[in-house]
Amino acid sequence: MAEMPRATIASLPWEIISNILNLAAEANITEGYVSNFTYGLSQVSRTLQLHHKLQVQKHVTGRIPTDVLRWRASDAMRRTCSVWHDWALGYSLKELYVRRWRGGESWDPKFLALPSPSGGPLTSEIFPVVYQDPYRTLKSTVSLLETCPHIATYVRRLWFTGIYQFSNLSLIFKIIRKCHNVRSITVPWSALRYGSVDDWVFITNDLRRLTSLEFLGMNLKQSQINGDKNIEVNFKALEDVRVNFSKLRRLKVHGCSNVQSIVDGDLWEIARTATNLEELHITGMSTITTTGLAALMHASYKTLKVLNYVPLDPTTAGCTHLNPSPGPPNLHFCDVLTSCSNLVDVSVTVPHICENLLSPPPRYADEDMEIDSQNLQPVPKWRGTAIIRLSGGGRTCVHPELPLEHPDSRTQLQGVLAGCRYFEHITPGANIDLVIGNYTFHPASYSVAGNFRAIKKLSEGTWQPDDERDSKKGPYGSTGIWEGTGTRPWTEIGEEDFCDGVRSGLIRFDA
Repeated sequence: MAEMPRATIASLPWEIISNILNLAAEANITEGYVSNFTYGLSQVSRTLQLHHKLQVQKHVTGRIPTDVLRWRASDAMRRTCSVWHDWALGYSLKELYVRRWRGGESWDPKFLALPSPSGGPLTSEIFPVVYQDPYRTLKSTVSLLETCPHIATYVRRLWFTGIYQFSNLSLIFKIIRKCHNVRSITVPWSALRYGSVDDWVFITNDLRRLTSLEFLGMNLKQSQINGDKNIEVNFKALEDVRVNFSKLRRLKVHGCSNVQSIVDGDLWEIARTATNLEELHITGMSTITTTGLAALMHASYKTLKVLNYVPLDPTTAGCTHLNPSPGPPNLHFCDVLTSCSNLVDVSVTVPHICENLLSPPPRYADEDMEIDSQNLQPVPKWRGTAIIRLSGGGRTCVHPELPLEHPDSRTQLQGVLAGCRYFEHITPGANIDLVIGNYTFHPASYSVAGNFRAIKKLSEGTWQPDDERDSKKGPYGSTGIWEGTGTRPWTEIGEEDFCDGVRSGLIRFDA
């Protein structure tokens, strides 16, 4: 009787082996076989007593970066065989983080053996401080990919941070040109200014698998601005017709800059070709208004699913879609928002709001809209959660000069709430919250969430909501528990009680 072949791990299907290796590498990280933190010594006294023992203590200095953890966790697999070596490279290099080095200064060791000129203890003034090259990681990454180009084929995501100078941006583009299989790229905002036309043509046309692009902004110190002679360089690559963003599915712009920040004009140029976006995130910005946002939304209104617009300071962000900035396109934000028929997750901050916010204008009523069987009116096919915030005290598009407490504006607001309820009724799965000032309206339940304690005290018993209950809403999102007290200062009351408080002057939206 012939013996059955002995099963080994190599005889298993590769999908199973890959899953086993992945679980083993993750276990090395989670179970402590690989150190998750970096350690250092407590501060050394200014006078270096070389011939006396110094009592120092070990302490945690920070977490080890994710890419370094993955490299160390897969070290044993990488040394086993060539097949596992290739798997380990893919596991370790799928996300490549390149950052500017901070800290790690030390004394120059070659001076430690020198005797003190005075014969006394050696002091720190004798030793010159050796500063680490802050761009050593960037330069070594370029060198590695040029020496071993096959490594770049494993990279799926590139993430650069803290590297924004003109002289170093060329190294970022060198790395990007090596990684032909990259799916997602995060670059500093200055890459839009310092990148040449050829650089951006390569990114948008030759990286065929690229679907996600992120820009990170930051404010520079005045010394950094004064010390860079190329600070105002701008190659205006977006204006070239060869730069094509049609392959992008996700675009994110985060953070402001005090030098050549991304503005509405840049979004207009991107919107010329960005017609297939599914996710659009613009957060922490004060130089992008609803005008630039509307241009991108209009370009991808058939495909957009996720919309997130949270400006840095809504009250001073220049958000005024009634008087858009000079230049095309002249679009009304409320019309464009309702034209995006496939939105699933919406979180936007707007200065004004229309009564017909959730009723699409006739020119967008096409095959992408559902038809209400009762009124034969087209409605967007939204699903999921929609959070619409009005900056400051809020205004309506009909009466932008009047506060919401004014009777005419209150009528418009009641129309908005009625439209939200009707929209949720005919659109199963939709959940809409309207945030105005410090209050969150949930139209479906005819309720308003907020902190009404001070208002009730101010009314001296003349305003007491009938059905007041604890709320899960809060000033920071979906929870009312804050300040570490475990209490819920936010409660929910009915819309009628809230309107009574507004009419009596007790409740103000801009308070």
